[in-house]
Amino acid sequence: MAKKTPTLDTPFRKGEKVVTTQVVHGIPEGANAKVKLVNGVGPWMRYWVRFDDGELVGHVDHNALVRPAQLDEWTERAERAKAAESSAVGAVSAGGDAPAAAGASGEASLIPEALLARSRAAKARLLG
Repeated sequence: MAKKTPTLDTPFRKGEKVVTTQVVHGIPEGANAKVKLVNGVGPWMRYWVRFDDGELVGHVDHNALVRPAQLDEWTERAERAKAAESSAVGAVSAGGDAPAAAGASGEASLIPEALLARSRAAKARLLG
């Protein structure tokens, strides 16, 4: 049977070595640690980790940790997400296909148009 290669989303196991991808309870990004306890279910995975300096920290989110061998892959994913976010911000500032804010129609806001019309009528009635 072939051994499965873990992905970035694969939960860590007890005893696995990890690296922080963000500041965790005052510990800087890039600090080495070892998983001591796995806690949580599904998307709410949390870990207790012991850092190289001996400090034990609990309730560390899965997204704040990465396997040392996958650090490059995580960096590439983070850069792609940042680039996509900056291009979306550029489209919004340029007036692209950004969702309308205050005056959204029922279809754009997923709120039935009848409810929006009733709300507008009540607002007009109250404000004069």
